Amino acid sequence: MEKFIHLDCCDSTQDVIKEQLSLGHSGEMTVSCEQQLKGRGRGLNSWLDGAGTICFSMTIAPHHQTSLTALEISVLICNFFESKGKNIRLKWPNDLITPDRKKCGGILVQNFQDQYFVGVGVNIFSSSPEFGGIFSELFPFVKKEWVTELSNFLRTNRFTSSEMLIKDWSMKCIHLNEVVTITESDKKIRGIFKGLGNYGEALIETEHGTLKLFNGSLHLENLVNFY
Repeated sequence: MEKFIHLDCCDSTQDVIKEQLSLGHSGEMTVSCEQQLKGRGRGLNSWLDGAGTICFSMTIAPHHQTSLTALEISVLICNFFESKGKNIRLKWPNDLITPDRKKCGGILVQNFQDQYFVGVGVNIFSSSPEFGGIFSELFPFVKKEWVTELSNFLRTNRFTSSEMLIKDWSMKCIHLNEVVTITESDKKIRGIFKGLGNYGEALIETEHGTLKLFNGSLHLENLVNFY
């Protein structure tokens, strides 16, 4: 049976789930909160919580091709909101993007004590000019109920085919065949984003040929690139 913890406030749901794993919990678990103070994204990036944001972490089994796990969760979140009538797009490697090309969510997959878990932050609404919201009109919503429904969807709709996963991700990619710049440390690669490799790497077409990039931050010339 899944253990579900919903808190009024915490620094990070990822920290709470690590604490629970340290205590020996080994089954399915989800941790959510009303307010998260120190949410984290990839690298040194932070994730800002708001009144219209749901933040949670949940244990998951990795995709059978482990490096595709984050991409799989991103596609599943898109599918969940498609069932609500909303078209959410994807930006490599782990961002959710609104149709007007603003970031509205992100995920972070981690491994702790041989247990994988994913941290998710999604703006149901957003009053920030820098970030987008999935819904443009406000309506009453209960964070715990949305997390429960979304986490159940993620657990019960996993992909069994890596090929189908990559195909679906590519269909939802907002920058397929567009010029992008990928930055890793002090190195920048500019070229045309041609899709994903078998391990989830970005395939970038440059004047020197097609490069495979496994890490980095992707920037678009016509996207609000806030983190």
